[in-house]
Amino acid sequence: MHDKKWDAQTLSDFLANPKKYIPGNKMSFAGIKNPQDRANLIAYLSTLK
Repeated sequence: MHDKKWDAQTLSDFLANPKKYIPGNKMSFAGIKNPQDRANLIAYLSTLK
């Protein structure tokens, strides 16, 4: 089980490379390589709180 706090940095690390960040992850999502795209997505998600 993944027990890290899902703050902006943790989410960015995961979105950059999900399989590396959580070994054994079976998602087919390859990640978002562009740092600005990740930042934009995290900014959008933060508006949904």
